[in-house]
Amino acid sequence: MRNIRLSIAQKLITALGALMLLSYSLMVTFYLNKLYDSSLQNGELLAQKQSISYIDEFTQSINKSLASLTTVKDALLQMRTDSVQNRSYAVHMLESVVRHNPDLIGAYTVWEPDAFDHKDAEHRSAGSYDDDTGRFIPYVLRHNDGLKTIATVDYNKQDNDGDFYRIAKQSGKFTLLDPYPYELDGKEIIVTSFILPLIDDNGRFLGIVGGDISLQTVQDKIRKIRPLNGHASIITSNNAYLANGAYPDLVRKPYEMWPGGGSISDYKQNFTTIQYTLDRYAPGQMLRMLIPIAIQDSTWHFEMVIPKSNMLTQFYSSLWSSILIGVAMLLIMSLLALLLLRKIVLENINKVIQATSAVGHEKLRLDIRTNDEFETMAHHFNRMVEFRAEAEHLIQHQATHDLVTGLPNRYGYTRYMGTKAGSKGHVTLLYIDVDRFKIINETLDYTMGDLLLKQLGKRIVEATGHAGQVYRFGGDEFMVLLDEIGHSEEASAIATRILSVIAEPIKMRGRLMYLTASIGISTRQEWTRETGDRLVKEADIALYVAKKRRNTYKLYLPMMNNVPTKEIVLESSMFEALESNQFMLHYQPKLEIGTGRIHGVEALLRWKHPEFGMVSPLEFIPIAEKTGFIILLGEWVLKTACRQVKVWEQMGMDSILVSVNMSMIQFQQRDIVASIQSIIAEAGVRPEQIELELTESIFMENPEQTLQILHELQSLGLKLSLDDFGTGYSSLSYLQNIPIHYLKLDKSFIRGIVTDIRKQKIFKSLVVIAHNLNMKVVTEGVETTEELQIIKEHKCDLMQGYLFSPPVAPDRFAELFRTSKASGE
Repeated sequence: MRNIRLSIAQKLITALGALMLLSYSLMVTFYLNKLYDSSLQNGELLAQKQSISYIDEFTQSINKSLASLTTVKDALLQMRTDSVQNRSYAVHMLESVVRHNPDLIGAYTVWEPDAFDHKDAEHRSAGSYDDDTGRFIPYVLRHNDGLKTIATVDYNKQDNDGDFYRIAKQSGKFTLLDPYPYELDGKEIIVTSFILPLIDDNGRFLGIVGGDISLQTVQDKIRKIRPLNGHASIITSNNAYLANGAYPDLVRKPYEMWPGGGSISDYKQNFTTIQYTLDRYAPGQMLRMLIPIAIQDSTWHFEMVIPKSNMLTQFYSSLWSSILIGVAMLLIMSLLALLLLRKIVLENINKVIQATSAVGHEKLRLDIRTNDEFETMAHHFNRMVEFRAEAEHLIQHQATHDLVTGLPNRYGYTRYMGTKAGSKGHVTLLYIDVDRFKIINETLDYTMGDLLLKQLGKRIVEATGHAGQVYRFGGDEFMVLLDEIGHSEEASAIATRILSVIAEPIKMRGRLMYLTASIGISTRQEWTRETGDRLVKEADIALYVAKKRRNTYKLYLPMMNNVPTKEIVLESSMFEALESNQFMLHYQPKLEIGTGRIHGVEALLRWKHPEFGMVSPLEFIPIAEKTGFIILLGEWVLKTACRQVKVWEQMGMDSILVSVNMSMIQFQQRDIVASIQSIIAEAGVRPEQIELELTESIFMENPEQTLQILHELQSLGLKLSLDDFGTGYSSLSYLQNIPIHYLKLDKSFIRGIVTDIRKQKIFKSLVVIAHNLNMKVVTEGVETTEELQIIKEHKCDLMQGYLFSPPVAPDRFAELFRTSKASGE
């Protein structure tokens, strides 16, 4: 009997040892697989982060340089249109471009013979930036710690024009040149150039404006980008290396595809975000990530290459540790088995029976009928297994569910998404964040805070219905996974429903809680291993945009990654700014030149942003026009100005004419006349107290309808002013047909008028024309007494500028008005 029991003990020990070894092996395998995936993912995230960071910095630098060069191009063309060409001032603009754009080593303009000012003959060998014929070809470049100006080198290689000039002349379009050698100060450097053609209104080519970037500068930056000892490179649109962080000798050489990679064109057209390939210069697989860089009509590509083995350092370290631990475990288990074989197993079995006799309630049975201790142990073991199953079920539930709301948690989301890899169909994720919950929660105790979260979870579940699963990711963040819908409109409807139910008051312990939420939405059309994380990241980006406005939802768009952060914040916070009185009006007086009294005032919009301080209208007005918010903002400006007129009227200031600027987008509204009439009537002011300042751009589309609207506004009694005259088309033909009371001359007319006799003649002619058409003339930007004296001599009616007063707050303007009125009396 003892030998029989010893045989059973051997079988038991062997079985337990094999089970433990197998369990350990499976656990280690699972852990290593997770670690392998995690190591690759971390490397990919690092590569993506550094790539996006560099591309953002590179794109912003390029766009800034192009914007500066475009400004110079427009200014040079305008100088020529206005016949105020000035070579020294043109060189000064090029110097400013180089000085404010560190990546540029030089900027230049090359004009066709006698095309700039028709004075080439007068500038023969006259300056360092003209050639022997007097042709205007200045090149401003960095020299030591400053700038110097020389004549453009090599512009007369072939057919009297260099390659860079001839290419732009032939195409007549923006040109992005591949890197080429350029001799400067006796030394050859490699540069790439941005070239903008100068085309007049008749389509005639006049010359170019361009800027050079040293390839060495780009190469130095690329060389520093080495995530996990990988490298980066930039590929030109002609498939040559612009820069290569690992192999600088490849710069300017054609891009070489890896073995079996096909063609570079297919690579560019059919690239994926991340892929693993072979490499021509190193063994093993490489992570490759190709991202396009759009530069106007041309496209460069940024490529990140990381050896796959470099991303698995942690994995290989853990692999050897696991192997060593496994060997040690096997030796220990073998030793224990030998010791157990020497002992009487019955004693240990009795101990197991005693230990398991207090375990759980009997629900499952292990069918062992050997009429020995194993049968007794099986009886108690069945009870233990049942108890453990219940405990494991509870532990599993707690691991995958939130304890407060009972909803699945982040880990539950991750597990579910893992099971869906390879599935078909659309999947949408709603990332919900309760607005200002932290502030509300701080006023409650923890119990009420948990109850509030339960109520919110319940409402979200009811609003979602059977369309998806709700998760709580922690704090006040909820996720709704929709895998049973096929269109984004359904997701938007569910998001709207969720916002609505959250906004309903919640009554708790006699108190009403008012909450709102913001939602970011991301949609994917395929299920992969990365879908779960990518949905969360994209929805989080969309949520960031939505929270700037609150109580709304935003659908993720790829452009959200590229739009500058400040622009995103400004765009998303405009509605809130209007509701929280961040916008304000300042008023700049208009002075009667003959009497010195204040004739009227212009209302100027200002924005005091809580994060950026005072934001220039040049920044937020284009955003408002792009989004259509300018319509709502324009109505607010008119209403506020009308109310201010009423306040001044009640203070005894009843002779003030307040002017308000109108954008082209506002003017295109069908009910613009009725809307303006309603606002004026609601404020209780007389129409003749309001002046609308319009720009020439309103005549660009549908001039007949525009003229009809102007006549309707005039019939209401409103004053009309043509603003910024001289900056647009400035056509005199339409002045005789439109019902305008005031002609406002742009400040560019007054700049330099003291010393420029020609400008004075032009100014005088415009005043005479305006007076003959029964218009009064207003001059903007008057800053000196000399300027005031000149426009006064030429019979200008009104002036506006810092010489008298900058834009001021309403109270300060009231003081100026009283002072002006008293001095006039």
